[in-house]
Amino acid sequence: MPLPGQGVVPTGNLYLELTSVTRRAFVPVLFVQIYYATPTLFYLLGGAEKAAGGVNQITIPIQGQSMVQGQFTGPAGGFNQPQIIPALQNAQFSLAYWVVPVPLYFGERILQATDTVISTLKARMNDVWNVTVQNFATLAFQGVGSTNPLFPNGFADGFDNGTNYQTYGGINRLAPGNTSWQGQYYTAATGAGLPGTAGYTRATMSNAIIQFTFKAGGEPPSLVVMNPGDFATLNTDFIGTEQIFGRPGPEYNMATPVRSSFPNLNVAGVPIYADSFCPAGQIFAVNSKYTKMYIDEDAAFDFSGFYPLIPLGQIGQQGVMVTGYNVITAKCVANATVVGVANAAFTASV
Repeated sequence: MPLPGQGVVPTGNLYLELTSVTRRAFVPVLFVQIYYATPTLFYLLGGAEKAAGGVNQITIPIQGQSMVQGQFTGPAGGFNQPQIIPALQNAQFSLAYWVVPVPLYFGERILQATDTVISTLKARMNDVWNVTVQNFATLAFQGVGSTNPLFPNGFADGFDNGTNYQTYGGINRLAPGNTSWQGQYYTAATGAGLPGTAGYTRATMSNAIIQFTFKAGGEPPSLVVMNPGDFATLNTDFIGTEQIFGRPGPEYNMATPVRSSFPNLNVAGVPIYADSFCPAGQIFAVNSKYTKMYIDEDAAFDFSGFYPLIPLGQIGQQGVMVTGYNVITAKCVANATVVGVANAAFTASV
């Protein structure tokens, strides 16, 4: 609706007359206002693996201790008889199924059949993807699947050491012989090599990555994800030592672009970036070799099509989008969680 009394738009009877005979400008594009981008989810989707049916849709065999023992021998070549050491067991996970029902009502279908500027059906179908992305991105950083069987697992329970999630994939991390199934979990204020309450700098982040790598048996994380507020604190430390070098000869003027600061950072060869869905005060060091998203090959963002609602006494149609997926890690210790990171540059929460 036009706004009476704004700019050259009159009020009163003249306004009513003009609204009856004047066509207003209408921008034929829907501008979505409410969603956030999530690089972490698109990284997971890009490397997703297929999962099929079965009672346990994802089964990961793991080795938790040495299966043989070595020794030195003398001139006679003698050695102790080998012992059979059980060391293998299965971590088992199920997929979580996310559904988004989509309505198509009789009046909407009739009214927009011939005179359509913005198709509400197309907008609704586009929103199916947006709502799904926002939900998956939020849950990727959580561990709800270890407490609610209808939900997926995530970084929080996959990287935990038993402090918050004692059982993961059906294996008790705190049971004798299962310490290898514990991830790396640190509190920033007390963890060695971590920044305490000061927030991360280049030096403390380097120390933390070296510590993560050591605890993982020498395997560095593939990436580190931070909340934007915590990332900005780290980025400030980079900016303080930033230098821009120009080539000899070129002239600089008002139109010459010089980009300062960084969309992502690199410390010890590990890329670090911000994700709006990462909880404030937490960071996650992820090893993509072991941590992946699994998607059901029979329910991978599949849409049922529209079916009539006439049996329910209503003229209209309804469809549903279904996705079965989970986010799990096959080697918990190769990843790390840090909580209690303080001194964020600003408050960032979705």
